[in-house]
Amino acid sequence: MKKQYITILTATTLALSLASCSHVSPRYNASATNVEEIRQITKDISAKISTGEFTATEIGKKSIVCRAAGPVGPSDNKTFDQFIKDAIADEFKIAGIYDEKSNVKLKGNLDSIDFSSSIGAGKWMMKMTFSSQEVEPFVVENTYSFSTNFIADIACEQVSQALPAATQDFIKKLIQHPSFRNILTQKVAIN
Repeated sequence: MKKQYITILTATTLALSLASCSHVSPRYNASATNVEEIRQITKDISAKISTGEFTATEIGKKSIVCRAAGPVGPSDNKTFDQFIKDAIADEFKIAGIYDEKSNVKLKGNLDSIDFSSSIGAGKWMMKMTFSSQEVEPFVVENTYSFSTNFIADIACEQVSQALPAATQDFIKKLIQHPSFRNILTQKVAIN
């Protein structure tokens, strides 16, 4: 009897582990609202900017486990800090202020990223410290709320689908931060 119980438990565990899958977010698309806001901020300055080094407190973090339904992570097997860096660069490129050769570089450290898949009250929480050559480091923190389902697989898929929108909302907080304008107006010596 005990052996049969262990066999059934092992088979059930194996079936559940095979049924759980990873939930990969869609690729990032720039936000028209963010692009327009960047253009408004930079309309009177001929600023060009690039993205410098982006790091993370949790180095190499590519996913977060969601309930018992598997991990949630960014598209293209990126780390979360790389996903955010690329998203910011996309916004800058479409707004017309990105120049890879610019001496003005926005750097960032992903201090924390997490989500909640609570029934009906999902949220992504992101916190990063940004810096540039002549600007004191500053922190941007954002919580993006969205609806989730009570079924784990569906809720975790909703979490993954919300990552790009949460990132757009996070970037909106970045470009509205007073220190962001300071980065754009700094004068950096050319070596």
